[in-house]
Amino acid sequence: MILIDGGKAKRQPIVEYDVLSSVMKIIERDETRGEVYELGGSMVYNLKELFEFMGNNLNQRPFYIDYKYDDLMRMYLSPNTNWEKAAHWYFIRPDYLCRQRFDNVITPKPGIKTINDLDITPLAVHQYISHVANKMIQKVELESSAENTYEELNADDEGHS
Repeated sequence: MILIDGGKAKRQPIVEYDVLSSVMKIIERDETRGEVYELGGSMVYNLKELFEFMGNNLNQRPFYIDYKYDDLMRMYLSPNTNWEKAAHWYFIRPDYLCRQRFDNVITPKPGIKTINDLDITPLAVHQYISHVANKMIQKVELESSAENTYEELNADDEGHS
């Protein structure tokens, strides 16, 4: 994973269930017409914490390549760098790198409502990540248990030319 400036940018992720619940409440209530809502989760994390949490739940240690933004842009703009061979094109696009530098956290603003104004307590994202990781592990275990062993594959080939 490529981290920009140590992955210190903050995020306030929200589970899609909470977004859906919010939209349904906004549609159902007459007093919400014309109102603006900023939706965010209940916890604030930095990017590195989110990557670490997902890795821990998958029983994998994340591998990071940490760049200072200015150094990475210098390399990106260099005519001597062949980025197609160096890394996947999506992860080195300047717009992606810029988004990784800035916080994406809800700050109270006058006239702007939040998920709390809809009487919704957002789910903790770390529980959702844990659930998703467990599902991914179960799928991998199911797929690997369905594979034949080397001995079974060789036994199948006996007598065939």
